[in-house]
Amino acid sequence: MFRRDEAGGANRSSAAWRSSAAPLALVSLLLTAAALPAAAAEALFRISDPRGDDRGDGTLRYPLNYYDLRPGDLDLVAFEARKARGATEFEITFAAPVKSPEGRTIDVGGGQMQEVAREGFYALNVDIYIDTDRQDGSGGVRTLPGRKATIAASAAWERAIVLTPRPFDARSSLRRILLKNLRQELAAAGSSAADADRLRESAPDELERRVHFPSRVRVVGSRIRFSVPDEFLGGPARADWSYVVFSSGADIDQRFSLPELVGGTADEGLFILPAAPGGAADRFGGRRDDDRGQPPIVDLLVPAGQSQERLLSDYAVDGSRPVVLPGVVPAEVK
Repeated sequence: MFRRDEAGGANRSSAAWRSSAAPLALVSLLLTAAALPAAAAEALFRISDPRGDDRGDGTLRYPLNYYDLRPGDLDLVAFEARKARGATEFEITFAAPVKSPEGRTIDVGGGQMQEVAREGFYALNVDIYIDTDRQDGSGGVRTLPGRKATIAASAAWERAIVLTPRPFDARSSLRRILLKNLRQELAAAGSSAADADRLRESAPDELERRVHFPSRVRVVGSRIRFSVPDEFLGGPARADWSYVVFSSGADIDQRFSLPELVGGTADEGLFILPAAPGGAADRFGGRRDDDRGQPPIVDLLVPAGQSQERLLSDYAVDGSRPVVLPGVVPAEVK
């Protein structure tokens, strides 16, 4: 499904965040801001992905006229990393030029989209889950809310980078969602109020250590560039780490899709356009009327010999079993 053009060195850092069922398994996330380095960057690795595969499991259909979102806009064609001063500069390339929020209205009152989406793009998210210690089961396996996916144990992650048009709002929303879920899990486990308060107090620090929402971004044609501090990753990104990388549509208005509410509780998403039966302006079209489990993942980097369509179609339609996403190791790709 892809090839590697360049690869860098190797090192391993240990961080165990094991159980996806433990109360703190969700606590893996937050924002660290970083300026883009001015110095020339040294190439670390580059992974290419085929054009024209931005259809998820092969049946996913783009929303109907959602802020001019069209096939190709979420089609990943390259993921690369460069070493810069004190940071790693990542670059995502899409099949089509990245749409700008400038000059677009976001509501009937004439509100301007660039006032909400201030990073130079509005239509997409890119999730990057990084396994730095390469130990099976050591790390997190849950993805952000609304993704309807889990990470393979062989790629369990220690760090996550989430490129989204509203990073500060995403940070706040994620903290709220995680604390709500944490309260529910603690209550179900019969924990005391003191235990709940102690865990809630530790949540922000754990979030900041685990997830980075880039808040200073450069958009150049079909490319989005952003840097991640070495202090967050533990050093420059390495080609022998494992990366789970996928694109999704950004719900710039943070909507809910009514079909997801039918017959059950909505899957609370984090600025992501859902996939649901049929087609509409605010969601991706699903494949079957009774399908509530289809992930809204549009394009996924997959290891050689595996199929994006097969991986993204392997789930329970009732939502009880999500898709499992493998990692890609740039140094192992030919």
